Amino acid sequence: MNYKIHWTANAYSDFSQTVLFIKERWGRETATDFINRVDTVINVVSIFPQLGKIIHPQKQIRALIFSKQTTLVYRIKSDSIIILNLFDNRQDPDKLKVNEKISTYQV
Repeated sequence: MNYKIHWTANAYSDFSQTVLFIKERWGRETATDFINRVDTVINVVSIFPQLGKIIHPQKQIRALIFSKQTTLVYRIKSDSIIILNLFDNRQDPDKLKVNEKISTYQV
């Protein structure tokens, strides 16, 4: 079963900003590669939602490191995967704040 994918507004905004930064710094091809990697990992998680390590047991929030620089942070809710954050691993891990707003984007 493939789970439906939803993005929180903050996660989608962060993703868009990251893509723009990569495009400006390293070019369109590198930005496209990043988008493809994110798409691939999200597709895998939609099939195998338990893949990520639980980082917040009470809220069942999971994290999956998919590149040296990026961790996908998500939550499983019934038949959906809620993308909470794409965390830059070069940051202080204490900065990871998960904000799950009601408004989400379906991709």
